[in-house]
Amino acid sequence: MSRDDPRAARPEDPVGTPVGDDPEAVVERGASAAGDTPVEPGATAERRRTHPITPLVTGWKIVVGIIAVLTAQNIARLADDFTLQRALIGLGIVAAAVVVAIGLSAVSWWYTTYAVDDAGVSLHSGMISRSREFAPRARIESVSVERPLLARLLGLAKVRVEVAGGGESYLDIEYIRSADAEQLRRGILGVAALAGTGTEGGAPAGGDAGLPPSAEGLPAADAPAPADGDAIGHRLDDLLHDGVTDGELIARIPTGRLVHSLLRDMGFLLGVVMSVLGVVVAISLAIWQEGFSFAVIIALLPTAIAIPKYVFGRIESGWGFVSRISERGLRMRRGLANTRTDNIAAGRIQRFELRRPLLRRGPGWTAAGVTVAGIEDSDEDGAASVLPVGTAEELRATLGHLAAPLGTADDAATIERMLTAPARDIDGLRTSVRAFWIDRRTRVSVLLPGALVQRSGILTRRLEIIPRERIQELTVQDGPLARRLGVLDLEVAVAGETMTLGELPRRDVLALHALLARDAATLRRYRDREHWPRPALVAGAPGAGTAPTSAGGAL
Repeated sequence: MSRDDPRAARPEDPVGTPVGDDPEAVVERGASAAGDTPVEPGATAERRRTHPITPLVTGWKIVVGIIAVLTAQNIARLADDFTLQRALIGLGIVAAAVVVAIGLSAVSWWYTTYAVDDAGVSLHSGMISRSREFAPRARIESVSVERPLLARLLGLAKVRVEVAGGGESYLDIEYIRSADAEQLRRGILGVAALAGTGTEGGAPAGGDAGLPPSAEGLPAADAPAPADGDAIGHRLDDLLHDGVTDGELIARIPTGRLVHSLLRDMGFLLGVVMSVLGVVVAISLAIWQEGFSFAVIIALLPTAIAIPKYVFGRIESGWGFVSRISERGLRMRRGLANTRTDNIAAGRIQRFELRRPLLRRGPGWTAAGVTVAGIEDSDEDGAASVLPVGTAEELRATLGHLAAPLGTADDAATIERMLTAPARDIDGLRTSVRAFWIDRRTRVSVLLPGALVQRSGILTRRLEIIPRERIQELTVQDGPLARRLGVLDLEVAVAGETMTLGELPRRDVLALHALLARDAATLRRYRDREHWPRPALVAGAPGAGTAPTSAGGAL
């Protein structure tokens, strides 16, 4: 496949509204056609705009912000001074604000374009102050498709490309048609897969990036056609789960289990009860001091709305959750009004966290989260939550497809025992200071052949798992009090997260530090050497492809 043809070099043709050639784009594509290396991701692809009705979806945010600012401090006064004439004037101002907001959004939409090629994704925006955002293919961590309520009603979706880096390291393409969003997601994932195979300008081996959008998830050609009833059920399932029907089913959370899990969550129940009591007390004090009036009720209305909003948010975070495993990794769908689908590749995961609250220990329900470099969505409805509330079988399947082996005879049984057994019955490292009696009974660190595991928590048992080959930094914390007590703290850092092993005996910490330091210096470097990106100068130098033969060699 020739790189002179930029359209042939892409695994899938990105979708959207084509943009006419501007002088800058022509120069970049001309340089590529001449055989030079593209200077940036998206330089060899046709730039496209998002859906034309995007300004209608984004413009309302400006209007809501203006209304919130104007009424937040004056809602009681507005209620007292209400008249029909003033209401009509206010509606006119709101209508003018809507027109202005849509106009500003339309200008922003016109100057916003995106492109995808085999080098990555680029997003250009801005009229006066131009902004260019890039997602190089080697740094793409995951691709999610989000459908806020208004966009979902209009058949639109937002594509978010998570990039390895610090906080808020992502690139948003909003909004495009939902079907086009799925096609774009597959195309970007195909581009990201090229970074792991070292392939230039072609689909990775075994990948489906070259398939047409309609081919993914369809039955094989020699498979029998489904019956009418099965076909209707399949289409209904596809509609309800936003097309997440391809791949092996890992977990599906029924609505009943989701509701029961919230009723067994003490933090959630205490939060709701305390919020309700706070609203009742505030209303009672306001009526006692100023007497009952409509203005008082209006002033406290935002606080009262916050409670059902919180409850709805917790329900929506796990509503309709479905996870399936495919060649691209774990794909998840969740949400009721606002839906989102996420992709997480097993090779990108740096850390696992399992949580089992007190009232969920009976049915054995566990929540599982992961740490992925560049992904900051650690909330209940974020991409890092790979299992909001799962059974033992669903947890086993999820970890079986995502986690590296722990090196035990039965990894699933080991994890289950560390979640269920009292911490004092688990063999491992714990503090020797009697004054820290809570930690002595609830916190224990265990070094397994494949991972470092820490169990902690009183009401909610928490299990942190860091694969030994993912360790990036080790820090020993010492001080006068620690020396007097004969203890040290060891901080184990991976990309985006740090696990602290606190108040452990000095000898044990120093021995553990020496062992993990050797792991950090050798395991990840040599085991995944062929999959790591190399600097251009090193890769192009004579003999650059020869690997070092000893631990002292340079990479």
